[in-house]
Amino acid sequence: MKRLAITLFLFCSLIPVNLLAQQHDFGGLVNLEFEQKVAKGFDFNLEAEARFHHCFTAFNRLKIGTSFDYSFLKKKRLKIAIGANYMLYNDLGTAEHRGRIVGGLSYTEKIKNFKLSYRVRVQSTFYDELRGEHKFNPKTYLRNRLQLAYHFKEKGMEIYASTEFFLRLYQKGNYFVDNFRTIVGWDYKLNQGNSIGIFFRVDNEIQVKNPENMYYFGLRYGFKN
Repeated sequence: MKRLAITLFLFCSLIPVNLLAQQHDFGGLVNLEFEQKVAKGFDFNLEAEARFHHCFTAFNRLKIGTSFDYSFLKKKRLKIAIGANYMLYNDLGTAEHRGRIVGGLSYTEKIKNFKLSYRVRVQSTFYDELRGEHKFNPKTYLRNRLQLAYHFKEKGMEIYASTEFFLRLYQKGNYFVDNFRTIVGWDYKLNQGNSIGIFFRVDNEIQVKNPENMYYFGLRYGFKN
């Protein structure tokens, strides 16, 4: 742990000198999740996420979201979800409020201990026009995520990796990908309703002016009822 702390300190110290010129940054995510079964196939979800930049020293965003999903087909392989999010951004010390609506469809196939899933999602984010000019409002993306997981049944844990790209819609005459997201993680089931997890996430912007590359360490706690 001491060596890890020293390495992290040295990495953060280099950011103002070298990494910022290359638009790189390091941060953290803390996720809280709640799932309530409403009826057969129907679930209600709540989520809260805090995001930090600049080596955990700067608060960047608070997101609170709610959604409903319906699972069907054999073994609930197909899922439809709709939801809404409220987001509070810290923009150079000034609070900015944003809203988002989301709709998605996902398909999951299990092969022994492996689980392969594909999710397509449409999201529209509404910006606060009082906090600057926004070229696209709302800004709408079509997101595509492919994830592979392996479940250790006897140990109650799962490892997974996913890749996702963000296809921006309503760009004049073009549709283009301007962000890739890669996640690797580990989840552990504490008991019937509680689980925890850690993950590493990389967000890479492309085809945009001054692209940024963000590297996050994340913590997750989930509760199902």
